[in-house]
Amino acid sequence: MAVLAESGPAAVAVEPVAARLGASKSSFYWLFASRQALLEAALQRWEQRQTDAILPALAAIADPAERLRVLVRHAHAATEGADLALRLLTESGDPIIRPVVERVTRRRLAIIEAAFVELGRSADRARHDASVTYAAYLGTAALRRVDAVPGDSEDFIAALLSTFGVEP
Repeated sequence: MAVLAESGPAAVAVEPVAARLGASKSSFYWLFASRQALLEAALQRWEQRQTDAILPALAAIADPAERLRVLVRHAHAATEGADLALRLLTESGDPIIRPVVERVTRRRLAIIEAAFVELGRSADRARHDASVTYAAYLGTAALRRVDAVPGDSEDFIAALLSTFGVEP
C-alpha cells in the first residue's frame, strides 16, 4: 500500500515490494501469483479499509449535517487514504485500477450527495456540492505533498463546512 501511495501503480512490482518487506521473491510468489494479483489485492484492501469500513458508519448517522461534519473531519485526518486516493485518480489509466477507482469514487460521492439532498438541496445542487466536497478532500491531499495545508485544521474544517452552510 505504501509503494502504491508513494510511487503509483507502475512501482508495484513483486521484486521491489518483496525487498521492501524483507522477503525473497520466491516466498512472495507463495502469496501472489503475479504482479496483477498483488495490485488487485492492494486495491481490494484499499477499498475495504477506506470505503467499505467507513461508509456504513456514516450512513448510520441520522442527522445529515452531523454526517457531513464527521465525514469532513475524518477525511481531513485520513492523510494516507487521501494520498492514495489522489494517486490512484491521477493514474487511473491502468485497466486494473480504473474500475476500482471509479467504483470507490462514485460510492463516496453518493453518500456525500445524499447528505446534501437530506439537507434540502436539489439533486443537481447536491451533486455539485458533493463533487466540490470531494475535490476539497483530494486538493488537501495535493497540498499536503508540498506542505501547504493550513496549520489550524479546525479552522480549515470550519471554513470548508461553512462553504456549504453547515455549522462546524
